[in-house]
Amino acid sequence: MRLRLQRTSVERCGHRQTIGMESENVEVLQRAWFNELKRGNDLTAELLRVQKDCKHALRQGMFAGLGGAVGATILVSLLLSALKPLQGLEVFKPSLERIAEQLERRPLR
Repeated sequence: MRLRLQRTSVERCGHRQTIGMESENVEVLQRAWFNELKRGNDLTAELLRVQKDCKHALRQGMFAGLGGAVGATILVSLLLSALKPLQGLEVFKPSLERIAEQLERRPLR
């Protein structure tokens, strides 16, 4: 859609400028703006409706908890596998063994 300027005199900083738009283009823009606002309001209402749903909140919490547990398990296993080769060095051996033992013995919470 191409907008055509309508001649309107405006004085700005001592200079006269011509600005403006045809009224039908303004109406088109107003309708488009209104439709976008309505769409945003509808999306916000849908988001609030979903957040109030208890089953959805429970499901979302369960997935978050499961993801955290699985992620922590993978992180600890990667850390242990990265530390195992360094146990061969005599300088790091005692502290790395202690860290590995603590990670392996730590009870699940």
